[in-house]
Amino acid sequence: MEGLSHTIKLLIILIYGCTGLFCEGSAITLRIDSVAELKRAVNQVNRLSHDQPVEIILADGVYENATNIRIMHPNTSLRSHSNDPLKVILVGTGMREYSSVEVIFDISASNVTVSGVTLKNVANHLIQVRAERDADFFTLTNCILQDSYQQLLKVSGGNQHFADFGIVKNNRFEYTAGVGPNYYIGGIDAHHSRGWTVTDNTFANIASPAERVAEHAIHFWHNSGNVSIRNNTIINSDRGIGLGMGKNGDVVSENEVINNRIVHTNKKHLFADVGISLENVSDTLVVDNIIYMTTSYPNAIEYRFPNTQKNIIMNNVTNRAIVSRDNGEALLNDNRKAAIGDRLWLQLKHYLNQF
Repeated sequence: MEGLSHTIKLLIILIYGCTGLFCEGSAITLRIDSVAELKRAVNQVNRLSHDQPVEIILADGVYENATNIRIMHPNTSLRSHSNDPLKVILVGTGMREYSSVEVIFDISASNVTVSGVTLKNVANHLIQVRAERDADFFTLTNCILQDSYQQLLKVSGGNQHFADFGIVKNNRFEYTAGVGPNYYIGGIDAHHSRGWTVTDNTFANIASPAERVAEHAIHFWHNSGNVSIRNNTIINSDRGIGLGMGKNGDVVSENEVINNRIVHTNKKHLFADVGISLENVSDTLVVDNIIYMTTSYPNAIEYRFPNTQKNIIMNNVTNRAIVSRDNGEALLNDNRKAAIGDRLWLQLKHYLNQF
């Protein structure tokens, strides 16, 4: 094996044999410091037995042209050595329209974790989780996602399979120019996603520059449900949190939208829209959220269309209306209107001042 890198030697041992240290059934740890090494390692790991846990640890540095890394091996964890996303940065080839598909991580396996890295500058999505390939139990934590030409995190679905029980926690999603490159952008855009938890994240500047409104900072629709969206902060984004889409299609049911903070004060954003939207949604709690907007849109929370039923909207503080549209139904209780001097608004300014 003379002349082979340490990583490739290790993978040959792992695939074709077993040592006392690395045996089938025990965790494998691989340490990576270049894009070429990362891609080789992932390609080899994809050939391992599915019950073999793997941890890939990235050294500090900037990883240029880190695109289309296809993770097909279950029980794979990718994380930075420092656990500091500012020190490990994976970069695509640019945030622009592109004739081919370009993502950073393309995930087709269950129990995959991405932690402690920054992902930025791609033509499509920074991460694509494939519900159509049953990619369950995905975890994204302590990461920064910046500047993709389409949605930053995409959960795609096109058949009868689902991506179940994902966790998105303590991340930052943003467009660093203060506005997106086009309207077809979003923070999290999820199809066929059941039982997900989205908590303690920050979303900023997910806003359209022209033509029409951008997608939501957080959006679950199309055969999704049982989603928990808690304790997130959404700043200067066209639409905040969305469940469902339009009056037709499957009802997104049994969700909770609790204790989120949504503020939009950037009047240069031409398509500022609603803070929280329920469209074709049932059996959902919208509780203890704070929404403050100085843009021209009149509504903070909307519940729309006849299949939107049996929802509870309570204890929210907003400075704009909470309204039914197109015969949507909900029980409203103890919501109140905030004024600009309200102490809750002063709390929101703390988050706004970070951007």
